[in-house]
Amino acid sequence: MTNPTNWPNPERPGAPMFPNISGRHVLENKRRRSLKLVLWDHEQEHYCTEVGYLTPGDMVAMDWEYYAPCLTATQIDELLAGERERCAKECDEKVAFANDELKASGSHEETRYWTGEHCAATFCADAIRGLGDKA
Repeated sequence: MTNPTNWPNPERPGAPMFPNISGRHVLENKRRRSLKLVLWDHEQEHYCTEVGYLTPGDMVAMDWEYYAPCLTATQIDELLAGERERCAKECDEKVAFANDELKASGSHEETRYWTGEHCAATFCADAIRGLGDKA
């Protein structure tokens, strides 16, 4: 399944990653082969430069292309924590599935198998959640 929040958004060329948050981003001038640090104003939906404003729609005509966000250490930590939690929740779903199968198991072999699946998925979820605690 494709995540609808993937970036870049083909319907909004030139729009930054995280367009709903004001912040610093890097643009690339294809003609000059140079990079420029700019500020994205999410309320006005344009980039602020030292010479004026640049909208995502103006970028192509002026040979500019979106290059990357400039994330703070806190923002990077938040992104990583969110991704870890999404991964851990996938493991939690496997735990729930294994529990259901364990209840329905009819043989000793099935019980052992689903108990192992439950333990492995629980271990993985806990380990993933604990990754943020490691330096």
